[in-house]
Amino acid sequence: MSDANPSFMIAVAEQLSFVSAFLGGFSATILFTILVFSSPKKSVSWIVVSSAIAACSLLIAVIASWRLLILLHPEFPLELNNSMVGILWRSMLLGYGLGFLSLLVSIGLSGWLRSSRAGITTSGIAFVAMVFFILATPFGG
Repeated sequence: MSDANPSFMIAVAEQLSFVSAFLGGFSATILFTILVFSSPKKSVSWIVVSSAIAACSLLIAVIASWRLLILLHPEFPLELNNSMVGILWRSMLLGYGLGFLSLLVSIGLSGWLRSSRAGITTSGIAFVAMVFFILATPFGG
């Protein structure tokens, strides 16, 4: 991580911190809403799991980005630990990526609570969004 530009890392961390906090709150809302929704459908369990993964992963991304911003601040009073910067950078990106994809899984599964037709539609839309996310981010190349 010593080759990465700290200014770039700060800019990415600031943006991912905001987006991850927003999407994490959205994921937690889905999770808590589905938890009170009592249905014997198997998709309810899958939505709960994917929403929990999304909320926790996005929370990890928020915390990692905040810590990264603190470490990379020019006035940080201690010596910069490059290995910690690398761990936080990877944790932020992994938490954001896993959280975003899990949120899309939750959205894709949500239609199955209504009907097969709605489930196919929401799953298709979520799949297209996943492909776009993978191709449009550093994870896709």
